[in-house]
Amino acid sequence: MFSVDQDNFWVAVQHALNQPIRTRCAELAMLLDRSSLLELHHLFPQLIDHIFGPLGTVCWDLRSCTSNSGEDVKELYHFFSPCGPLFKLIYTLLRDPNIKYEFPVSYLPSKIKQIIEHPLGHPFYSELVNMNPQTRQITLLLNPFDYYFFHFAYHLINPLQQRSGSMVTSWNTVYYGLCCHYILHFLPTDPCTKILPEFYYNGKNRNKHISPPSSAHNSPRNIGPPGLVSPIVFKKTIEDNTTVNLDRQQPCNDIWRSETVLTVFVDMWLYNDSVSQKINNSDLNNSYNKPVSMRLRYNELPTGEYMRIVRVLIKQLHSFSDSAKCDDTNMSELKKVTIPMIQGKFYVFLRNLIHRWPLDGSFRLVLELWLTYIQPWRYPAVNIIKKINPTYVNPDVEDVALNCDKQNLHPTKEHLNFIAENLLCYVVIFEQLLPRFGRVDLVSPKISLMLYRITKVFDQQNLPQFLREIEQYVENHQQSPTHQKYIGWQNSLPTVSPNINWSTTLPASRISRNNRNGNVTFMNSTIGPADRKWTVITKQKILEFEGPNFCYKPLFSQPPAHEVFELMLQIKKSSRLAYNLIKMKQQEQNELYSGFWGSIKYFLQSPMSNDEFSLEERKKVPMYLEASMGNLRDMFDITEEISEDEAETTMISNGNGFEISQDFKFLTPDKVRTRLKTIKYDGDPDLLPIRSDECAFLVRMLYQLALYINENFGDKFYYFYHNPSFWGRLCRQILCPPMTVHKYDKSVIGSPRINVNLPPRISLRYFASYQFLGYVLFGALIAWTLNYCIDIYLFTLLMLFILYKFIRAIPNTGSSMRHSYPTEGFGNISFNDSF
Repeated sequence: MFSVDQDNFWVAVQHALNQPIRTRCAELAMLLDRSSLLELHHLFPQLIDHIFGPLGTVCWDLRSCTSNSGEDVKELYHFFSPCGPLFKLIYTLLRDPNIKYEFPVSYLPSKIKQIIEHPLGHPFYSELVNMNPQTRQITLLLNPFDYYFFHFAYHLINPLQQRSGSMVTSWNTVYYGLCCHYILHFLPTDPCTKILPEFYYNGKNRNKHISPPSSAHNSPRNIGPPGLVSPIVFKKTIEDNTTVNLDRQQPCNDIWRSETVLTVFVDMWLYNDSVSQKINNSDLNNSYNKPVSMRLRYNELPTGEYMRIVRVLIKQLHSFSDSAKCDDTNMSELKKVTIPMIQGKFYVFLRNLIHRWPLDGSFRLVLELWLTYIQPWRYPAVNIIKKINPTYVNPDVEDVALNCDKQNLHPTKEHLNFIAENLLCYVVIFEQLLPRFGRVDLVSPKISLMLYRITKVFDQQNLPQFLREIEQYVENHQQSPTHQKYIGWQNSLPTVSPNINWSTTLPASRISRNNRNGNVTFMNSTIGPADRKWTVITKQKILEFEGPNFCYKPLFSQPPAHEVFELMLQIKKSSRLAYNLIKMKQQEQNELYSGFWGSIKYFLQSPMSNDEFSLEERKKVPMYLEASMGNLRDMFDITEEISEDEAETTMISNGNGFEISQDFKFLTPDKVRTRLKTIKYDGDPDLLPIRSDECAFLVRMLYQLALYINENFGDKFYYFYHNPSFWGRLCRQILCPPMTVHKYDKSVIGSPRINVNLPPRISLRYFASYQFLGYVLFGALIAWTLNYCIDIYLFTLLMLFILYKFIRAIPNTGSSMRHSYPTEGFGNISFNDSF
């Protein structure tokens, strides 16, 4: 055992931070274990900055390190685990309740800043706000545990660190795994599970009575404002507490870590400015004059890693909340307010996200996040207790609850309250999404699968019935009470396109005019006396989330909205096109690999196709579309057969159809296919994306070899290529000619297209093609059957190649030097044999 003196401590720390991951973690663990409290106190904020790089500096790349990193991943998981060396440091610092660290308010989302600056404040942040008397700047004064999790959550939304996460295609990163671990560890579903290590911390004294501030966001049945849980727990538990050791039995000591993780993760990730902040066109135009961090905030969509992390959080919160039914500990009150706390935040987050996300294959991430939230019955507490192993669980695979009976995989009467409180999340987002599927290529396997997922979820047992039942109690003319001070969500939500059949965001005058014209027919007029128990809940939630100018119109109107028939018509057309496309692909494949040579080609290489999807994936499209059609029929009780001609005539006569071919604003699937045929690659041919008829390993290896040769002999290549002698003509037969390519300079704002002149160079990419390899192997097989040595065979091939090039290099009348340079800039120089 030895101790590190003060003089050598920072030298040892700096040396450890400069080491590779495994050595770094080991040396830091040793230093943290053998240092004094004062040294640890000063080291902690610098260590956190070095790990997460909040100012865009070099960090530990937790969002770039994947499972492919081997032992480094295990070391990082151990170092950051809830009982690992870093948390041991945190709990050591927590022994002194006076140790606090300042977290800049500038790192917080704009909505959190507004909450902090509001006179009523927020119960969680009110005791953390600190104003520097000298600089008059507001910061959050945090204990080490809170300080770590604020930085950990901010790392995911930090605009200066977005690039590192967006460059990684694998979802299994260290950051994702740590998020799963923290969510499961600090938000346990089993009431018998203790949050380890058991630690008493008296730095958060919330035993004094705190009156829950009133808020316009609170529904009458809410326990308190969003995120306020501790006063409720205190009030209930302290009154029932009859133990002698009051300090150790304080409810805050049981739940304060869970409350921090829950509040910080939800507020940081669901209030993210890049998603929830309203952006005008002027903001986009002016963003190029702002710092890089602001430009990233406006231009960057959340990464796939972000979507999967939020989805894991939503799953666990469903089970965390569900476990309150069998929990009599101090944690039960926190569990009860979890879902009410996130409802409005998640709805705003999702509405903005869907509005900005392009409807391509990546939209599946957003879709699954939405479907996860609106199906809490799929994540009961008894089922989610199983650990989410990021190594073996792929979040893109459809979730099926394990060890759970099928009758529990659909909503029951106990879920009516959740459906009523989140009616907008079901209906408005469904109405927002459904028309978009009529303007995309449903023949695409990814798009057809997404449509099938939506219709399958909404057609599951009991859900359409429950939605109809709740919609019966909603009035279409929503008015905000005149005596209530309203702070609306509608300022941060995108406008819902005006539509006479579905929910709209319109001025009050237009809403009233639509109602007078009879454009909306509600089911209230057709039902008898009904129970109005959901009326207050649904009206209040509509007012909270969308504002007084929102006009709710039911999803299950009679007859169904024309958008439903439009989509069904599009599904019918796309199903026919999908069958035709499959037949065409099968015919092409049969023609390509027919006969003796076709069989050899099929054996030597994988099936060649310019299609992004395989034939097997294409064959699933008709099944998805037919199942989607059946689900829509069941969901909306449509029994009559839909004729394409009649449907088109009906839509045009109602004024609801449009002629896509005459409207340049809509990019139809036919236009997309036409444009794909004219797209041409103008970059460096050696950097062309690897094709299906090439060996990826050989392409990369031969490119590096060619790059090395060109860098070392480029000057000689240039000299010989422009030499009028025989050797110059021979080089022109072997080397690639000069040419002008185009690329986009992404280091400059606007990414301008620039020209790049490539000199004479050698290219070896052809030798990585399966066709070339097949010919070589076939020739080697013939040489082997004729008892020729492989060395002689390869030498003969090389000699034949050189002889062929020598013959081509013989002077020919009228031959000229090949080049693709533009003529400008070279004066009167003529690139030919006579120079």
